Amino acid sequence: MAQAARIAIIALVSAMALQQMGIATNIVALAFGLLLGAIAVALAIAFGLGGREVAAEQLREWLASFKQHS
Repeated sequence: MAQAARIAIIALVSAMALQQMGIATNIVALAFGLLLGAIAVALAIAFGLGGREVAAEQLREWLASFKQHS
C-alpha cells in the first residue's frame, strides 16, 4: 500500500510540474483525467461483481415481500 501511495504521489507531482512548466498542458490534463476515469470504472466493475450475491439476495427478499403483499 505504501509503494502504491508513493508511486501515485510521484505521478501527481510530475504531472503538476509538467503543467506548471507549460509542457504539453493539454496532454497531461487529458492523461490524468483518463487515468482517474479508468480507476473509477475499475472500482465500479469490481464493486458490481463483488456485490452480485448481495444484490441477488436483496432482490429475492424484495420479491418475497412483494408476493406476500399481493
